[in-house]
Amino acid sequence: MIETILSNPIACFYAVIGFALFGLTLQPGLARRYHVNLPAVYIALGAVVTLLGFPHISPLGSELQANIITHASELIVIVSLTAAGLAIDLKAGWRRWNATWRLLGIAMPLTILALIFLGQWAGLGLAGAVLLGASLAPTDPVLARSVQVGGPGEEEDPTRIALTAEAGLNDGLAFPFVWAAIALAAGSFDWTGFLTYDVLYRVGMGVAIGWGVGWVISRLVFSKVGDATNERSNPLIVMLAATFLAYGLAEFVHAYGFLSVFIAARSGRRHDQDAEIRGHDDEAYATEAHESADQFEGILMVLLLLWFGTFVAAELWHQWRWSDLLIAIALLFVVRPIAGWLALTGMHCAASERFKIAFFGIRGMGTIFYIAYAQTHAPFDDIDAVWRIAGLCILISVLMHESLAGWLFNRSKVAIPAGGTTDADTHKV
Repeated sequence: MIETILSNPIACFYAVIGFALFGLTLQPGLARRYHVNLPAVYIALGAVVTLLGFPHISPLGSELQANIITHASELIVIVSLTAAGLAIDLKAGWRRWNATWRLLGIAMPLTILALIFLGQWAGLGLAGAVLLGASLAPTDPVLARSVQVGGPGEEEDPTRIALTAEAGLNDGLAFPFVWAAIALAAGSFDWTGFLTYDVLYRVGMGVAIGWGVGWVISRLVFSKVGDATNERSNPLIVMLAATFLAYGLAEFVHAYGFLSVFIAARSGRRHDQDAEIRGHDDEAYATEAHESADQFEGILMVLLLLWFGTFVAAELWHQWRWSDLLIAIALLFVVRPIAGWLALTGMHCAASERFKIAFFGIRGMGTIFYIAYAQTHAPFDDIDAVWRIAGLCILISVLMHESLAGWLFNRSKVAIPAGGTTDADTHKV
């Protein structure tokens, strides 16, 4: 039987992809009734086909393979960031998004510092430890979709808003530390350049470009010649155009494209909210664009999770050490929960909501991109150990967070009427 399958691997490849994609259509019903962990199923499926003898792509195999993984994960992250930016109805503001600012300004730096310490304890050099911290600190916008807000016009609770906004912004803000790791590996790190260029310039320019692209695109789309006021048949194309334009322009001037993409989506949503189209027919266009991004993201997620399963089965599982497991347990059960809890100290919210925000810092595709990206920009002596530790963290995060998300988040909700005001506006969470 195995010999027959391996004699026509291309046909089997298409069958596996078709089976996996069809599983996406079953996810909503399965999640409501049985809390099925579909990402774990895809990882297992990828592992099985590899154990049967299928070839796989390894970022440790060659520069070409590392670049393939870099750009594949890059694509899914930027589409996911657009989906996250389009999904949130609550306008950004210091008080309204207070929990998000706290997670970014307190929880994320604490997590990075803790992981640098843990990485060096496990034998990594400083550059490798900084890369480990930068790649594992952000909440992943792809796999965190199970704990994010549903989309435009749907009910929102403060917990989901905080996690969605955090996942949208921290992927861009982790990049300064990725570049710090690259500079350390290349022996060219200096604090002045890090603070002025990698932090201030790249973050500021990423925000500016994203805001400008979102402003221009949204006004064209809702103009007399725009798709939203005419055929309304191209939300997917509009979404991809805005995503690629924001990302490409930001990367062209060496700004952070991830940050630019999320800000562009938020800028576009601000236009439809300021124009007071909510509750009218035009509101549907924002929903259609979000659904297009969400569907496209789901397809890419399936492919990346299948690949991750092949990588685990072929490269990682037989190399894992007890120290890797201790770091993964420390990150997921101690570091992120405590850092998140400390970040939210003093906020007026229920202990259960604070726990969920602190606990659900899911690791995933963003981590893969950061490591692959850094690997292709500088020589890291211990890159295999970074992949080994990060891979185990991602695997445990998928198994644990995805299994618990449906159960914990469906037990109780603090509803926020779309476009309305509640405690989230004065920001109790």
